[in-house]
Amino acid sequence: MQIIEATDQKIYNQLLADQNGLPARQAGSVLQSWEWGEFQKKIGRKIWRLLVTNNIGRVRAVATIIRHPLPRNFSYLYCPKGPVLADSDKLKDIWELIVDKISDIASVGKDIFLRIEPPFVADNPSIGVIAKLGFKKIPWHLQPAETLLLDISQEDTQLLHLMKPKTRYNIRLAEKRGVKIESNFSERQVKEFWNMLKDTTARDGFSPHPYPYYLNLLDVLGRTNMARLILATYKQRPLAGALVSFFGNTATYLHGASSDKLRALMAPHLVQWQSIIEAKKRGMRYYDFGGITPDNSPKHPWAGISRFKRGFGGEEVGFAGTYDLVFQKGWYLAYRIARKLKKIV
Repeated sequence: MQIIEATDQKIYNQLLADQNGLPARQAGSVLQSWEWGEFQKKIGRKIWRLLVTNNIGRVRAVATIIRHPLPRNFSYLYCPKGPVLADSDKLKDIWELIVDKISDIASVGKDIFLRIEPPFVADNPSIGVIAKLGFKKIPWHLQPAETLLLDISQEDTQLLHLMKPKTRYNIRLAEKRGVKIESNFSERQVKEFWNMLKDTTARDGFSPHPYPYYLNLLDVLGRTNMARLILATYKQRPLAGALVSFFGNTATYLHGASSDKLRALMAPHLVQWQSIIEAKKRGMRYYDFGGITPDNSPKHPWAGISRFKRGFGGEEVGFAGTYDLVFQKGWYLAYRIARKLKKIV
């Protein structure tokens, strides 16, 4: 086997996208796609696309690695929802190739550690392999540790039937009261979404990305029809929105926002339902709601949005977690201290 840097978009995406027979929990994420790498480059980050092949050229694993900046010109390497492996054959050899290649990348920079958030569940055999290679599980994550997956291959009537009655009622209420859906990408719509997002994050106690992040995401992924901004309006007034990606067999709810005004119109419910309908039209198998609380704790910051998402039904899936491989122990300790003091993320 060998590991190389990928230069062919079609070959790179094939393993990620052509997994229609697999559960979405095992399939390649949009965060590992070639297009996501292009988006990361557009917002100023260095990336590497790694491809592991066997002796006859068959792709066995892919990984998009993104360099994230830290203070004092340091950085770390991040692999969101990756690496993605074709199967469980020769795991040790594949992981050793990946780690050796990334260690070489880190050796010529100021990368303190590698962080991975692989797309498999806790009993995956890769867990034991990466532990032997020095990866340590950490108690926080960048991507959601648990998500809600809805199988949307069923008929619309069946999907509505499986929802909680209140969710189904709120969808119909929004339609009845005249809430409309827009889904044509324009800078005006992104700005409207951004303004609602600022209100949402202030209300829920977290920080959004800068405005150019969303504009560039929709620009890059929108060119290949891999992302769409779905807005709900009432008398041309924006009330709620969802930024949704479409890749492989899964549509993923990446970001959402809602207005403080006219909340009785239940616009967020209609936005999610129309996002599901759009995913069905595209032939998607799953709709990923993009993260929920690991339990029903009312004190969790995501408690409200998780309760909202659970109303649509679906299967709750927990992933294996987040793992760091340290290259510079002293600076890594300094990073952990700074993070604990909430000076960096």
